[in-house]
Amino acid sequence: MTIIISSNYKKYYKTYIDFVDHYWINYFKIKKKTFFSIPNITNYKINSLKKKVRLVILPGGNDIFSRDKISKARLKVEFNLIKYAIKKSIPILGVCRGMQVINLYFKGRQNKVTGHMKTKHKIFFKKKIFSKNILNVNSFHNFGIPVKKMSNKLEVIAVDKDENVEIFKHKKKNIYGFMWHPERNKSYKELSMIMKRLKIK
Repeated sequence: MTIIISSNYKKYYKTYIDFVDHYWINYFKIKKKTFFSIPNITNYKINSLKKKVRLVILPGGNDIFSRDKISKARLKVEFNLIKYAIKKSIPILGVCRGMQVINLYFKGRQNKVTGHMKTKHKIFFKKKIFSKNILNVNSFHNFGIPVKKMSNKLEVIAVDKDENVEIFKHKKKNIYGFMWHPERNKSYKELSMIMKRLKIK
């Protein structure tokens, strides 16, 4: 099984480095999953991949409204990945920034938020997908998705105390978004449950 994951980036001298953080790499290693990272090159030919892709992951990192050239390239690459996955009926998992990208792709909007960077808070489930009705999660984002600004193509699963969406799913397709980082929990308990919902073994 092959998983596609989009790349984060950082400035490096006069250029940039694309990378996948080790939270994901460790997870793939432990679960014995093959992955392929997509570079932030807008003309990259995704269809050139020869192996069967079973999942597309849009991970966290960098605000989607950054104005630098590489940030715009990453957003375009991730939009192309969403189009590719929908066309091929491949499940999509968006985490933090990736969740925001999915909402934006489906014409949703978002707001700047405060108090959500490098902290923990509770989320409240409107639809039960885990064994708990309330979950304490990590938080590393500067933008949030108010329920009223979420795309009408998506369904709310969980919110924070201010009614910002913390988990959503597409109403018709196998697409999930999580504003927190399940890959950063060492047990991978929630991430394993998410993979089951995405029908990924």
